[in-house]
Amino acid sequence: MVTKKIREKPSSEVKKAGKKVKPESKGDISVAVISSTCKKRKEESLSAFDIFQKTIKRAKNLIETHEEGQDCTEQHFDCFRAAIVLSISALDAYVRTLVVDKILACLEEKVLSAKLKEYIKGLLNQDALIEAGRKYEFRERVEKAIRADFETKAFQGEYKINSYMELVGYKDVFEDVSRSADRNKTKMRADIERFTKRRHVIAHCGDFDLNQTLHKENTIKKEQAKECISMVTLFAEHLDKITSAGPKE
Repeated sequence: MVTKKIREKPSSEVKKAGKKVKPESKGDISVAVISSTCKKRKEESLSAFDIFQKTIKRAKNLIETHEEGQDCTEQHFDCFRAAIVLSISALDAYVRTLVVDKILACLEEKVLSAKLKEYIKGLLNQDALIEAGRKYEFRERVEKAIRADFETKAFQGEYKINSYMELVGYKDVFEDVSRSADRNKTKMRADIERFTKRRHVIAHCGDFDLNQTLHKENTIKKEQAKECISMVTLFAEHLDKITSAGPKE
């Protein structure tokens, strides 16, 4: 009689205490884990304009706490003030992220404006530049220095926005944006300045006029907050449009 050995088929499950239990992982990465990791990375990879849209939505949420026809309470007025602060912060975050992205693109393409070269020289001394070049770490060193420097900077107001955008090839970004939006350049600049100053008064002075002998709280209306959000959104949308196309030669 020949006895046949029955070879047990490998199973993805084993019995333990009367229950089927999945075996412990031996270090393999499942498709589900890879998919989850890729999805997480994709969610974390936000563009400068994505960041703007998410932030400006918070400002819109604040003014929507008040329903049309409803009497405004003190809480509503504070929400309108906070909406102005968040709107200018949204533009700040957008321009900051956009400029960093554009500088890194310039480094990658090895096309740097004269102003950008001077800016980088100001961040890294001659020895640091030579060391970075010797170790083939120029891009990494510059990126680290720029991000550290930008942490100490504000990207609010017409002058600062223009100055930083000029580093990456946009000589007069307000001219470009106003033309794209078919708006008056002078008024657009004035509106940015007006709401930036109001943001500063709210953030640093509690929205009180501290220049007067008798300190007086400034009034705020829902229409002002809505105008700020609308103006900032218009500017950001057209800035995104022209920067996606690249600077003019």
